[in-house]
Amino acid sequence: MVRLITQQGQLFDWQDEKVRPFPDNLVYLDLLNPSRAEELEAESWLEHQLPTREEMQEIEESSRLYSEHGALYMTAWIPVGLDTPDPDTTAITFVLAPDCLTTVRYADPLAFRILADQVKRQCACPMSSDAVFLTLCELIVARIADALQMVESDLKKVGRDVFSLTPHKASAAVEKDLGDVVRTLGRRSALVANLRESLVSVNRMLQYFLNNAATWMRSDLAAQFRSVMRDVKSLDDYTNQQQQEMTFLLESTLGLINIQQNQIIKIFTIASVLFMPPTLIASVYGMNFEHMPELRQPWAYPAVICLLIISALIPIWFFKRKKLL
Repeated sequence: MVRLITQQGQLFDWQDEKVRPFPDNLVYLDLLNPSRAEELEAESWLEHQLPTREEMQEIEESSRLYSEHGALYMTAWIPVGLDTPDPDTTAITFVLAPDCLTTVRYADPLAFRILADQVKRQCACPMSSDAVFLTLCELIVARIADALQMVESDLKKVGRDVFSLTPHKASAAVEKDLGDVVRTLGRRSALVANLRESLVSVNRMLQYFLNNAATWMRSDLAAQFRSVMRDVKSLDDYTNQQQQEMTFLLESTLGLINIQQNQIIKIFTIASVLFMPPTLIASVYGMNFEHMPELRQPWAYPAVICLLIISALIPIWFFKRKKLL
């Protein structure tokens, strides 16, 4: 799909693969899962090549941030699918020139859909490539901030649930709750790690842009770009705080799981001790000796039963006195 935004704020979506001439007043060219024909048409209009999908996956900074033919090539990892059970990050390349911004992507983050909706709702107004780039950066950072707020809400709920449990009362429900907590913390930790990777990537991209686009960037946008960078820095610090909070909750949960396991072992240990005296008595009278005079007495059976009960009650009384039960 090809999405176009003109200098007058007009939005065009080309859903089919038929290549049509691009307008001369473009300020934004968005290529989503482009076909080869669309790539060739875009390169012909831009007069410079676009990176391939394999080149977008490079991890070297020199391959992700560079300048060529007066355009800035910047590839960043952008979060995608934050509202789904399996959020991820995707590589998106921003090719920024004084007259037009081009994005090449193979996923559809929410920020790009919000940009299209904003353009549709607003009145036509002159736009520029760096203004569109600024809007996209603001939307991406705002989306990351929303995701971090969602994580913080989940962590508060997990904290309340963890410290409201009573693991010394071993039960299947407590074990299930603690297992759910560990799984939730694992998913949230992976999400925060992806968001932090995106923040670092966006920060490097913005820094590179400010260092190399000063000659043609609109002066009134410089302060807004620096404001976005400050937001990125504060969110990065926020992810550190959340990682520490998740580490604390995970250690607390594992500690509670250990307490529960120790309680289960304690129950089995006490149970085995309680049954030791009756087992010993029963073992004695289970022997096949010929001379056991009491076996022929009428009072022998009830006496042995009473002895078994007393031998079981004495350990129970002892453990309760020591507050072990």
